[in-house]
Amino acid sequence: MIIAAVIIPLSAFLAMNMGASGFSVSFTPSYGSNILKRNRAVLLYALCVLLGSVLVGPRVGDTLMKKITSYPLNLSSGIIILSSCAMTMLLSNLLRVPQSTSFVTVASFVGAGFYHGDVHWLVILKIVFFASFFSLSSFFLTILIKRKIYPPHQGNIRFYEKFFIHRAKFKKFIVLHDLYAGFAIGTNNVANVVAPLVISLAFHPLLAFLFISPLFGIGALLFGEKMIQSVSKDIVPIGEFSASIVSLITATFVIIASLLGLPTPYVQFTTFSLIGISCIKDGFRCTMEKPIVKRFVSVWIIVPLFTAFSSYMLHLLFLNG
Repeated sequence: MIIAAVIIPLSAFLAMNMGASGFSVSFTPSYGSNILKRNRAVLLYALCVLLGSVLVGPRVGDTLMKKITSYPLNLSSGIIILSSCAMTMLLSNLLRVPQSTSFVTVASFVGAGFYHGDVHWLVILKIVFFASFFSLSSFFLTILIKRKIYPPHQGNIRFYEKFFIHRAKFKKFIVLHDLYAGFAIGTNNVANVVAPLVISLAFHPLLAFLFISPLFGIGALLFGEKMIQSVSKDIVPIGEFSASIVSLITATFVIIASLLGLPTPYVQFTTFSLIGISCIKDGFRCTMEKPIVKRFVSVWIIVPLFTAFSSYMLHLLFLNG
């Protein structure tokens, strides 16, 4: 009972921090285009996360619990994994840098597996490969599409005419894209909290998904505003069509990864897509020199490494004692 009183609040805290990070990328299009108010966006986000987590999330949860390490992790490991993830996600949120919840969780499981001398490195390489491939694909595919419509010229003038004529309908289309993106968050990120919770307390996975999913919405409400500002405003202000490009491309890649059972960094996909738009508007060199871009890349590299190290050290400290 005492252990449950520790693990459940810790899981809730982690889920809320992950929810804020996920909200900042999945609803960036609507927020950046000033289409949805925050409270309405949070409610829609929470509902879509719940749906995605129940329908597809167990595939990702199975990878985290069984394929990164085959060592039977116990209650103590579950607590350490949750603690490592919570500390690093809080750090990322304080830095206002949306961090991949999936990479943080994978890194924490790697730390646990490394302590027990059992890490399936081929699985880790597969996760990293597809994450890198989808991130670069988001970047280049966004540039390819954006170049077709920006800047306005004689060859695409009819597109702009139709866009302004049907602008009200297109705003609804952007909202649908964000709902799709929220669903994608549910398919991948909720498992990052569910997996350590299940190995700690032997929760039924479906019940764990139903318990954790709403906490993503609460986190978005409490912590999401500043982080969504970093993504949607600080890298590059985005218009309505650019918003739909970002949402459709990145959410699709996340859902594909989830169907493959792979934890994957939605945050990076979205940010790479936004960087692609910035490269078209401001130029590649100018974009890469932006302090916000440099900060994002630095944190993305440092935080997962720090998480794996902290997970390993906590195992070493408490399980050897």
